[in-house]
Amino acid sequence: MLKPNEGSKYVFKNIHFKSVYLPPLNEVAQLLHLPSNISGMITHAQSFYDSDLSVSQSSIFHLSSRGVGKPTFKKIYTWFKSLSPNINEVFNLKVYKKTTRAMKVTSNASTYYSCIYGFNASKKSNKNDNELNLLIDWLEARSQFDYLMMSEIHNKAKSKSIDKKSPKDIWQLQKPYWQSHSLVPRQQLNIINEFYNSDKKREDYTEEDGLALIEVTYHLIFDFYLSAIANYEVGLHSYYRRLDENYNPKKGTSFFTNVLNTLIESDESNGCFDSVLIELKELVSSNGKPMTWRRLASFIPLKKFPSDNPNSGESLNDKQYKQLKDWRNGKNLPSFLKLEEFINAVFDKHGNYDSLALTVYFRIARAIDTKIQECYEQAHSEKTIPIFKTVIGQYPSYFKHYTDTVNKAAT
Repeated sequence: MLKPNEGSKYVFKNIHFKSVYLPPLNEVAQLLHLPSNISGMITHAQSFYDSDLSVSQSSIFHLSSRGVGKPTFKKIYTWFKSLSPNINEVFNLKVYKKTTRAMKVTSNASTYYSCIYGFNASKKSNKNDNELNLLIDWLEARSQFDYLMMSEIHNKAKSKSIDKKSPKDIWQLQKPYWQSHSLVPRQQLNIINEFYNSDKKREDYTEEDGLALIEVTYHLIFDFYLSAIANYEVGLHSYYRRLDENYNPKKGTSFFTNVLNTLIESDESNGCFDSVLIELKELVSSNGKPMTWRRLASFIPLKKFPSDNPNSGESLNDKQYKQLKDWRNGKNLPSFLKLEEFINAVFDKHGNYDSLALTVYFRIARAIDTKIQECYEQAHSEKTIPIFKTVIGQYPSYFKHYTDTVNKAAT
C-alpha cells in the first residue's frame, strides 16, 4: 500500500498550474460539472458502482484537503480495489514517473497523463472502442506538447538563458507551440509579437489597442475548448460510423456548429445552454407539427409534493413551462440526472436520437456559458461581446480541421 505523503496523513490535493495552453484538469472538470478532486471521484464512484464505503463523508472530504490517517485510507484503498477496473492497473509506475516529471516543470500534463491512462484502462470492457477515442488522443498530444514546452522554459530559466519573470522571454519559447500545435489564427499571434516587441508605453495604448489584445487573449483561452469540443464531435461521428457502416451524415454536419450559430446570430438565444434547447426544439419539430415551447416543457419531470396546493390554479404544464423559461434564462438549471430524464422523455416520443450525446452537448454548453461569463466579468465591457462572437465563431474551422485530419488518416 502507498505510504503517507504528508507527515502521518494521506492527502491528495489537486495539482494545477496556471496555464492557457493546457488548463488545469480540475478547472475543466468543474466547468463540465464533473468530479474535480479525489473526494468528488469517490462520491461519484459510490453512486456509479452502487457500492457502499464504510467511511464518513467528512473523511472522504478531508482526503483532498487536510488528509486522513492510515486506518481510514486503508478502508478507501481496499474499497477501490473491489471496483472495476482493478486499482492495480490504474496505479502504474511508468505513468507515475511520467506525471512526476511533468510536475517538476509545472506542466498540467501531470494530471492529464493519469486521467488518460485511467480512461484507456477502462476501455477494455468495451473492446477498446469509444466515442471519446479521438478526444483522448488529442488530449494526450496536447499534454505532451505542453510538457515539452514547459520543460524548455524550465531548463532555460534554470540555466539563466532567459528571465523566468519576463513575459516576453516566456512568450518567445511558447510561440512555436502555439504556431504549430494550435488553431489560433496566425494574425492573432502576430499581435502578441508586436505587443512584446513594441516600445510603446502602457499609457500610450488606445482603447482599440486594448480590445485587440483582449481578442488575442480570448483566442488563446478558447483554443483549448474549441479544439476539445471539435475532437469530441468528430470522434462521435467516427464512432457512429464504426457502429453502422451505413451511417452517412450530410457533409460538414455539426450539431454544435448549429448551436454556436444560434448563440451568435439569433436574437432569441439567451446563452449557449439556451441555444442547445433551441436546437433540440428544432430537431424534434416536423413540417406538419412544429414543436412548441410549451409542448417541449411537458417532458420535464416534476415531482408532486404534499405542500402543493391543488387549488392554486397552476396546472402541471404551467409549472413545467415556467421551469423551462427559467432554464432558457440560465436560472434554476437542472441537475444532469434530471436533464437526462427530460431528454429521454423527448426522444421516446420524437425520434430515435442519441440522448447521451445531447446530454454531453448540454454539459459543454454550460461550460461555455460559464467561461464566457468569467471572461466578461474580468473585462466588464459591452465592447467585448462582438469579440466573443468572433472567437466562438471560429468553431466551424476547428470542426473542419479535425474532420479533415480523420479523413486523411483513413485514406
